[in-house]
Amino acid sequence: MARRRVSQARLKQPPLPLYRRMQPLLRPVARVTSLALFAAALTWGVTWLRDPHTLPLRSVRIEGEFRKLSSEQLQAAIAASTQGGFFTVDVEAVRRAAEALPWVASASVRRIWPDGLRLHVVEQRAVARWGETGLLNTHGQLFEPAAETLPGHLPRLDGPDALRRRVMEQYIAITGALVPIGRRVAILHIDDRRAWQLTLDDGIELQLGRDDTLVRVQRFVRVYPQLFAVRETELKTVDMRYSNGFAVRWDQPQQTAGEQKEG
Repeated sequence: MARRRVSQARLKQPPLPLYRRMQPLLRPVARVTSLALFAAALTWGVTWLRDPHTLPLRSVRIEGEFRKLSSEQLQAAIAASTQGGFFTVDVEAVRRAAEALPWVASASVRRIWPDGLRLHVVEQRAVARWGETGLLNTHGQLFEPAAETLPGHLPRLDGPDALRRRVMEQYIAITGALVPIGRRVAILHIDDRRAWQLTLDDGIELQLGRDDTLVRVQRFVRVYPQLFAVRETELKTVDMRYSNGFAVRWDQPQQTAGEQKEG
């Protein structure tokens, strides 16, 4: 009897409303509709952001310490690359345009919300001239700016392009060796036979040969105070290629000396 009452009670329950019966069918439709709306919103958002008229760039801030560069030069160099909006501007293209200037060592670009860019530039620091038209930076890298911007006071290094780094290393070593006598390198040249020639800032020329270049410079420095300092205005050339001495040519022919021995 009890079981019959339960069955009858179940049969007497009212039917489910239509919307409840449709829920299993509506859930997938709702999901698909939501995804479609999200995709449409995303597409619209991307299209809006790609529109160059959306948040157009209004300013480019240029930072750095400049001696040869100017903000006007940099603005002109990047002008064509900064067209567009905040989101559409190609910051890599802006960086490359800035670094195309010979006096720019490196550049970095950042977006500044909502309508600006920040361009930070590191200027080349030239330590020597290379040949007639080139300059070497602190890393020994060659760059060739306009002729009117070439510094006139820098030492000149010269030689085959394949030996440029070697010449730079030798220049640094010789510069250190000359410190005790207060002289500097004016010209350092290596020829195709790998022979070195050094001209000091007072005009004295040293023939250094192919081997033991730094040792020969150090030998010259060692004897300079006793033999050459008092007559440096007359000293023309010192040939340091001898194993135990050197040959000297003075500015006055009658005082030309042959091989001079140390000690």
